[in-house]
Amino acid sequence: MTIIATEMQKWKRNKIVWCILALTLLLGALAIERACSIARSSPYMDNFGDLYTMAFKNLSSLFLPIVLGMFATTLFFDEHKNDTLKELLIIPITKVQLYFSKVAVMILMSVGLCLITFLLCVVGGLIAGGFPDLNAETLIDAGLLYLVSGLLIPIAMLPIVFLVTLSKGYILPIGATLLYLVPVVIAPAHFMGIHPLASVMGIYSHISEATAAMVEILMQGVLPDTSPFICAGSLLLIGAASAAASVMALKKQSY
Repeated sequence: MTIIATEMQKWKRNKIVWCILALTLLLGALAIERACSIARSSPYMDNFGDLYTMAFKNLSSLFLPIVLGMFATTLFFDEHKNDTLKELLIIPITKVQLYFSKVAVMILMSVGLCLITFLLCVVGGLIAGGFPDLNAETLIDAGLLYLVSGLLIPIAMLPIVFLVTLSKGYILPIGATLLYLVPVVIAPAHFMGIHPLASVMGIYSHISEATAAMVEILMQGVLPDTSPFICAGSLLLIGAASAAASVMALKKQSY
């Protein structure tokens, strides 16, 4: 907990974190603008599900994975760049503790960004008005979707974190992050249960009717037929293997 608190204190001085926050607020503001500018008679914005899934797609499909890839690179590589890792390990802190504390910080960042976007959607729905389904049940469905995303996307990004632990610079992990997204963007339905990010989509589709419709659009009109349990199992298995490989890689490194 001390390491996590220390990492969070570093956020105040990290320009990347402030840029990420600003971009998240901008995405939320764009969702509010769309809610206010599109008439309720339009099928694209006739209920609150349209608003929160639109904002969610903007956040989770590309922005959040790229942000977490960059953030993980900063978390690990800055210790090398600033030569602070030796001081951390003197405390003493095991490399296992160091790894999982940084992953915990990633998860906190992810959940925080999702929470901000969710709150902006609620504010946007109230400002725009006219949503007949803006009620407690829909808000619970929306909140659950954002919470699940905030927790699962960092786990889906653990293979990239493994590459970060092997790298001595920014180019490899950031380039790998972009390549990692390609299969999910091109043909997500074919990689569900195999690719972690595609597996996360398979879990989304079972949260509510609005999220099922959103996933169908992301899947280019193909409804996913892979069991959410298979998706969750694949996600956790790949995440655990990546975490174990990352810890082994850190233990082999000498400073």
